[in-house]
Amino acid sequence: MVLSALLIAGCNGKKEEKAAQARYDGALALVQEGRWDAAKTELDSIHILYRQQVPVRRQAKALQDSITYLEAQRTLAYSDSVLQVLLPQVDPLLKKFRYEKDDKYESNGQYVSRLLTTDRNMQRCFLQAYVGDNRLTRVKSYYYGATPLQQQQVELMVRTTEQPEVVSVNGTCHAFEADGHYSILTAEADDAIALLAFVDSHRDERIRIRLTGKGANGKDAPYAYYLTDNEKAALAETLQLAVLFNDIKRLEDAMRVANAQILFYETERAPSALHEAE
Repeated sequence: MVLSALLIAGCNGKKEEKAAQARYDGALALVQEGRWDAAKTELDSIHILYRQQVPVRRQAKALQDSITYLEAQRTLAYSDSVLQVLLPQVDPLLKKFRYEKDDKYESNGQYVSRLLTTDRNMQRCFLQAYVGDNRLTRVKSYYYGATPLQQQQVELMVRTTEQPEVVSVNGTCHAFEADGHYSILTAEADDAIALLAFVDSHRDERIRIRLTGKGANGKDAPYAYYLTDNEKAALAETLQLAVLFNDIKRLEDAMRVANAQILFYETERAPSALHEAE
């Protein structure tokens, strides 16, 4: 009985070994065809289905390392090629912006359109947008008036032939009084991008800004005004800069990771299946 059981176990082991090897061979063929994702799925299945087949699993791990190495090379080449297209777009666009940074209080500087700087827009209501060195995009809604308004929400609206299109965001508000009443609502990240994208997509239409919040004695005190063509152009250019900066950062991050992976495999691991994969 014991001998029979050992023979059966041996036969099953041989079958599993052949099946695992067949999956590995299939994965290797997929790599050579450039179908890396399909190959990774096959290799994962070897580890799941044939846990006892250690030699084949070692082969599978080596081939998985090779795929990671090849993917890193491809990512590095692709990211670098796209980066060479994007980088020349930065300087011409930055000429339309002013760089601001208070070294005493700020670790990151920021870019603001020369048309939307605070000193050019005193004592008026307007939208101001910043793109920071840290790639954070912010939109500030400035209110100035004879009566107070503690902003809670800023809404952008255009009227179409059917029904109005609207985007609105909340934010943090700072209010003060100095020859009139001021309040500044700040929206960041996705909320800021949503406002800028709305302006960009409706540049040829009349965009109404509606500020909602509390006025004197805590009563609702909405206020509305319209963006000028110059303001729409400046805000759309800020969105362009934000997207450009974010794309460049994403590519640089991808290149940094890819370079680290390539260095690791070339100096530490040297994938044994690399010559087969290529």
